[in-house]
Amino acid sequence: MHIKTPRRRRAIAALLGAALSTALASPGVHAQSVEDPFASLVAAEQAFAADATRVGITPAFRAHAAQDSVLLAPGPVSAPEHLAKRGDTPGLTLEWHPSMAGVARSGDLGFTSGPYRMVHGGKVLSGQFLTVWSRGADGRWRWVLDHGLPPKLASGAAAVGPAAVMRFAFLAASEAKTIAGHSLDAAEQALDLGYVDRGLAALLPLLAEDGYLLRPGRDAIAKVDARNLAPDPRHFVRSERLGTRVSEAGDLAASYGRLVPENGDPAYYVRVWRRGERGWELLIDEMI
Repeated sequence: MHIKTPRRRRAIAALLGAALSTALASPGVHAQSVEDPFASLVAAEQAFAADATRVGITPAFRAHAAQDSVLLAPGPVSAPEHLAKRGDTPGLTLEWHPSMAGVARSGDLGFTSGPYRMVHGGKVLSGQFLTVWSRGADGRWRWVLDHGLPPKLASGAAAVGPAAVMRFAFLAASEAKTIAGHSLDAAEQALDLGYVDRGLAALLPLLAEDGYLLRPGRDAIAKVDARNLAPDPRHFVRSERLGTRVSEAGDLAASYGRLVPENGDPAYYVRVWRRGERGWELLIDEMI
């Protein structure tokens, strides 16, 4: 039997340390060990916005869209098919900046929201966007649902991005994706029934303390201000969910659908849900 001397053990340890340092220095290992999915999502949104200025609005939307992406226009349509038929309006410029974002602990689903500004023919309009993102096996983020509040008249100043993007916190997932999807179904159905009967009063208890409402003519509305929001004058008779995505971690979900009023056109919504200790709660509720 060969006994390792202290000097020999030190030499082996040095060799192992050098091998480990070399492995961590390689691009693949280093990227996986230090990459923050939140940072990569924000970077994807910023690259998307930059491309809208660099190559054009519609080409940028095409380049960053997933194959199964959806636009609400106002009802849901296949984004690739819709964008293939469209071109940019001459003279129209569009810029936007993420001001808040969240990523599932599994790193496969995320969302961004923030202000946008549109300029055309000397008229300046602004609003709030909401984008849901999916991360593929190649590690790239692509948007799967893009929606925004209708623009309102704004000042002529350029849109200014926030100094930092607000990051929503997520707890460790307590349920698998399939089970979480079933409990989300129950939360959605309860909200739909309650909204038809009581409107905003049914929604607010489900809105997270750090959650926001997105409504036409307003900036993002924090929960503390949402309590004073005037109720929707429309009387909805039923709600129809049209699509849902749930993260692999079972902690983040996005859904979209419509609320059908007694008279007139339906209202369309996008909801971003977070699963916490008390079950599913709304982080973002957008409706137009």
